[in-house]
Amino acid sequence: MKTKFNHILLILLTLLHVNSLNAAVYDADVLEIFSKLLPRFIMMSSQKEKVKDSVNICIVHNEVDKSSALILKEKIEFNYKNGIKNININIVHADYSDVHPCKNTQLSFIFNTQKDKLSHALEFLNKQKMLTVSYDPLLLQNGVGVSIFLGRRVAPYINMKSINTNKIKLDNLLLRVSKIYREGEK
Repeated sequence: MKTKFNHILLILLTLLHVNSLNAAVYDADVLEIFSKLLPRFIMMSSQKEKVKDSVNICIVHNEVDKSSALILKEKIEFNYKNGIKNININIVHADYSDVHPCKNTQLSFIFNTQKDKLSHALEFLNKQKMLTVSYDPLLLQNGVGVSIFLGRRVAPYINMKSINTNKIKLDNLLLRVSKIYREGEK
């Protein structure tokens, strides 16, 4: 009986380990920072001109990142119970296999994924001329517009080439407090 239990436990632990290899680990504190900044990025950019009835944020993720995406959504809803500047916040989810639900949003937040899926998603999002934000600053080299720089201070990390290509204008205050990404930088 004990041997059978140990065998089942070993199989479960192996399965958990294999599944965890496909999922990225997201820091709860970093998700908290993003939850506070995402609506502000919209309001501090020309994307605010696209706001009608609500601020619309799309969270793009794979199935393995779904729980982290839900945590981010809950954090945004908690931090902005009354919206931002009396405007409601609407959050849409999209899988990398179909990013079309993001079409009418002002900002898309991108969880880490495989490069082949990322390029397809970014191509669609950039055609929509929307602000793209990534959990992983390394995705700035793939054309994401904004991430967060975590160093001695926390600061927005902006890919000006992507921002300019998408014809997005950023408030001067946002630019002053940000670190500017230079192509090829890691």
